[in-house]
Amino acid sequence: MQYARFLSGNSIQWGLIEGDYIRSVCGNLYEGPKAGEIVCAVSEARILAPVDPYQNKIVGIAANYGVKDQRDGPGIFMKQPGTVVGTGEPIIYPKTCISVIHEAEVAIVIGRSARKIKAVHALDYVMGYTCANDVSAKDLHVSDIGRGTSMRVKHFDTFFPIGPFISTGLDGDNLNIQCRVNGKTEVNSSSSEMIWPIADLISWVSEVMELHPGDVISSGCPDTNEINVGDTVEVEIEGIGTLRNPVVRDL
Repeated sequence: MQYARFLSGNSIQWGLIEGDYIRSVCGNLYEGPKAGEIVCAVSEARILAPVDPYQNKIVGIAANYGVKDQRDGPGIFMKQPGTVVGTGEPIIYPKTCISVIHEAEVAIVIGRSARKIKAVHALDYVMGYTCANDVSAKDLHVSDIGRGTSMRVKHFDTFFPIGPFISTGLDGDNLNIQCRVNGKTEVNSSSSEMIWPIADLISWVSEVMELHPGDVISSGCPDTNEINVGDTVEVEIEGIGTLRNPVVRDL
């Protein structure tokens, strides 16, 4: 099943995607919701980011592809609420940056409260998965050395496009991940290449912080490349859809 957070008229709602239409969600979104009446066509709705960043946490995972080395787990960081935008919304290229990169990732949407969860049970706490682009200012990794724990690299407003839908019933550890810039494929990989699988990530994060329904864990990216003003960036993940965002100049 696929769920969307959308704007219809002046109302923000959750809906169930059924073909070309969006149906209302009856009951609690995270507790076996049922499909209600048709609200509108998908084409008539403005699809929003499938998370309210002022209500839910956005947790990032660092270095989850490549060589594992001696680490006992991946790095964890947070994305501030202003980073979140939905499909179709612009990524703003900051005036202070000279190298901004895309990071296409599978994002895990939590469906039940979780704290100190063992990996063997962790998938029971997943609602579904969505597409994410953990945009980063690559040049600031170097320029901010010596300034403490810098938030600038990943925390500029619009630096976390997410969506368009939440898909349930997927194997999060075996999803094709593509990233295209202006139609050209720059990343073609799979979540099967992750060092730490979905269950381990949920367990690892839940040891640090309690997770709640609607919280998101973005699972890390297989590869990156630069984006520039005027580009259109697409993140497509198998079984979910395509997250599409233009890159615009900071005014």
